[in-house]
Amino acid sequence: MWREFGLLPAEMGLLNSIMPGVAAVAPFLWTAYADATRRGERIFLWTTWLAAAAALLLPNAQRFVAAAAAVFCLAAFRTPLIPFANSMTFRALKGRPHGYAAIRLWGTIGYILAAVGAGAVMDRVGLRAGMYGGALALAACGTVAWAGKSRERVLLVPVGVREILEILRDRRFLILLTATALAWMSYGPYATFYTIHLERLGLSRAFAGTAWALAALSELLVMLLWPRLCGRAKPRTWLIVALAAHPIRWLLSSIAHGPVILLAIQLTHAFTFGVLYLAAVQSVEGLVPDGLRTTAQGVFASVTFGLGGLVGSLLGGLLYEPMGMRALYLASAFVSAAATLLYVMGSRCEQDAGRPPAPEAAQGGGR
Repeated sequence: MWREFGLLPAEMGLLNSIMPGVAAVAPFLWTAYADATRRGERIFLWTTWLAAAAALLLPNAQRFVAAAAAVFCLAAFRTPLIPFANSMTFRALKGRPHGYAAIRLWGTIGYILAAVGAGAVMDRVGLRAGMYGGALALAACGTVAWAGKSRERVLLVPVGVREILEILRDRRFLILLTATALAWMSYGPYATFYTIHLERLGLSRAFAGTAWALAALSELLVMLLWPRLCGRAKPRTWLIVALAAHPIRWLLSSIAHGPVILLAIQLTHAFTFGVLYLAAVQSVEGLVPDGLRTTAQGVFASVTFGLGGLVGSLLGGLLYEPMGMRALYLASAFVSAAATLLYVMGSRCEQDAGRPPAPEAAQGGGR
């Protein structure tokens, strides 16, 4: 898009860094404000409509400063929408957290339809008209959310800074955040350079599109099967499986060259994103009390996808030329293996620390 507006490569790189940079802060600030005021639904509606308004600015932002301002506004209002939606969904499910995937899968379906149809639509109606269409789609989301807003009053006491800071001192929560942020950071080189890597292997853009679509379809399958998977193991177990799948994926990617093996590796996206995301948001929901769950989802989004994504993309961009994709894949495998080890050992220690004393120890007279 920015290339058609005549922007320089350096300017395009800066513009592409604004969204993850803002995402490292905005979701937490908005969700903390929502828990502090108990106006989560109202804030969600306003941020949706303001995101649509910001998106309307993009087609006319053909100079760098105007484009940067428009992207910043869009990021500030759009990045908290998913944490808000997650929190409201879990609240509506009322003790049935495994049902979240059945709702979240529609987001994956929408992504697949947009990825497949956006190019064809813009080829037919033009880039600018297509961008206006995206803004109108956001406005439609706000309208649907307004029409379906809850008529029930949720009687929760507003929280203050002290209560919000309490969740940031929870070791279990911090371990989860660190592990998932490192795992998402390992995605940086793949997310930025995968299509370029395939082209350098002599494969077509059509093949690259197929590979991306296959990854999204594998994620969709996980969403459909998640209620059954939850019956077989706890979210912590599935989160360990998802984290462990990351180094396997990157190690295989570092040696893969043929189209068949490359497509097979894309199926691991079912674990490295699908299972990781579902297990993580469900774990976050179970770690904090109801009055702080919106904030917790915002912190998770800010740290994992905002900060983790920003660092991974920046490091990938800096190291791609001097190191090459194979070395970056190996580095990603190392980082994600460290994330897996951290979560396995850290969450186990926290579980052991939280166990009640054995009967004989409890009955003994130590004091």
